[in-house]
Amino acid sequence: MTNTPHLSIDFPPVSKNEWLAKIEKDLKGKPLSSLEWKLDHLDIDPFPHAEDLKSLPAPLGPASNWEIGEDIEAADLQKANHQVRQALHHGVEAPRFVLYENLGDHRMETLLEGIQLPLVSVHFFEKNKNADPKHLLEHFQHTAKNTGVDTRKLRGSVNWANNDAVVMEDALELVEVAKHKLPEFKVLPVNGHAFFKEGDAITELANLINEAVNWVDGLEQKRIPVEESNHFLQFSISIGKNYFVEIAKIRALKLLWANVLRAYGVEVLEMPPIEAHLATSSQSEDANTNMIQATTQAMAAVIGGADRLTILPSDAFTGNTTEFSRRIARNVQHILKMESHFDWVTDPAAGSYFVENLTAKLAGAAWEKFQNM
Repeated sequence: MTNTPHLSIDFPPVSKNEWLAKIEKDLKGKPLSSLEWKLDHLDIDPFPHAEDLKSLPAPLGPASNWEIGEDIEAADLQKANHQVRQALHHGVEAPRFVLYENLGDHRMETLLEGIQLPLVSVHFFEKNKNADPKHLLEHFQHTAKNTGVDTRKLRGSVNWANNDAVVMEDALELVEVAKHKLPEFKVLPVNGHAFFKEGDAITELANLINEAVNWVDGLEQKRIPVEESNHFLQFSISIGKNYFVEIAKIRALKLLWANVLRAYGVEVLEMPPIEAHLATSSQSEDANTNMIQATTQAMAAVIGGADRLTILPSDAFTGNTTEFSRRIARNVQHILKMESHFDWVTDPAAGSYFVENLTAKLAGAAWEKFQNM
């Protein structure tokens, strides 16, 4: 077999000026500025070139072997248990239980019956106003321990609707519980869903960083090292319909948080996991449109580097999802992994002049806004 020649030999470099001359000719008199678009107050160049970058940044993070998530409504515990077992059977790797009341040991056992806890990551979202994440973790730990599982090896997270529900003193206790009993659980949620607004990724990013810094600063005052609180953080974000912006938003979040950690003097830059959910506001009242749109939203989340992805079923806007819509939502991710092999690639957007430029602009503008908060 002969060696494949370098394809670049047949394609000599083309300068930016040469490309711009060709574009101007093809526009037939229309100005180049007509191709520009705005994101908030930023002017986005539709044609970035290698000459615009001093050098290409290094890829962000390892290969995107994200977890396939699914939200399980847990108002009826037995129904929720049936649904999660079915979801796990069909390829879900990271179910998230949406809770509407506090659970004791017995009710937690009902919810988790038949689930092989060491094989999946388990996540909880306490939607109830009287959320008690510390006791929720303790009940989960008791239930797992009673089945003979080493809880220190279990993965997952606990989230709640409002960070104000837990003051720093309670957060300190929460971290202590996790540190000694569930060290691989993420217990400090940074919720970006309330900050999401289509077309305003800059404000969203600035608020995300600000919320995360509040956790780190508050716990540092309680003598929890930054490295330790960082280990228990988790970002939770919404994914909208603007494909390239959503890719760049996740990449910019990673750059911003690395910058924060450097400011604290942290040497080992451990990026907290980013869980992505399709924005509920992005759904139309047409299930077929939602089904198609979910694919590009999922691609944006994965290419951007999300660690866990939950896709809204196409009929979620009705408030009553079906097994068919949940299956299709799972299968979108199966196709991206098993057929398209998106999980084989480290930072797929790295090296794209357009995405690199957009990432840098978002990160720079968000950092400036964060500093003025």
